[in-house]
Amino acid sequence: MSTETPANTSDPSVQNQGSRVKVEIEVQPPSSVGINRRLIPPVVARTNNPQLIEDYLAGNKDVFAVAMLTSSNGDDQTAILNGNYSTQGQPITLHGSNGGSHGGGSSSRQSAHKWIYFIFQGLSIPIPGAYTFTICVNALSYTEGFSMTVGGKTTNEFTVVNQAVAPARPSRSEQRVLQTLQNYNLYDPRA
Repeated sequence: MSTETPANTSDPSVQNQGSRVKVEIEVQPPSSVGINRRLIPPVVARTNNPQLIEDYLAGNKDVFAVAMLTSSNGDDQTAILNGNYSTQGQPITLHGSNGGSHGGGSSSRQSAHKWIYFIFQGLSIPIPGAYTFTICVNALSYTEGFSMTVGGKTTNEFTVVNQAVAPARPSRSEQRVLQTLQNYNLYDPRA
């Protein structure tokens, strides 16, 4: 089950947004994956906090996310991750009545929705077990000179097994998200 992670920040622009930036997991990890095998599909998260997006697009903040790996007993296992578990935010403007990535027909009256996406490609885990990721969104304030965690969310639990496992087939909504990211040249399923 996904849970929100509280933000630890003194940044007034984040405090004005309710002291927490909402993070959504758009693509969950596969339910089962073999040891040392890339997670296919990759975990994808996003946020649409207006102040954070404005600061990012204006060049006042750098926005990135970190995937923290936790075992089923609660131990931090991030150190065992293979691959890059920190990723730069990618701003995208989607057109549609509900954010653009979950369908809906086309209409000239549909509004634009701005998002920052975080795509964790190429991650693998060398030790069998049950795990979750907590995706922590961070903002580096250029004016204040420090970085802070502004929000986060935990993925569904998944299992790493010591046997071959076929790549997972994403759900329809996850397929739409991945297709949107491909259209923006932010995701390549062959990479």
